[in-house]
Amino acid sequence: MTHTLVLIAILFLSLIVYLINKIQSDRQKFQSRIKVLEDFIVQMSEEQKTQSNQIKLSDELKERLNHINATLSKDIYDVNFKLVEELYPRK
Repeated sequence: MTHTLVLIAILFLSLIVYLINKIQSDRQKFQSRIKVLEDFIVQMSEEQKTQSNQIKLSDELKERLNHINATLSKDIYDVNFKLVEELYPRK
């Protein structure tokens, strides 16, 4: 009877040790997966910042081009107007 109780106690202790090791192993796997996800999130955040900066530069460039086009259009209009005045003077 005592042998049976000792065997059952050893079995339960072995099971407890196995489960503790399994839990630690699962925690380590979980932590490694979390680390990979954290690294991925950091990388995506950096890419998003880069793209945001590119969009900002693109918007600034678009504004400058619109300003330059407006200035060129006005200058071309002025030159054409002067040319017409010189070619066809008012009487």
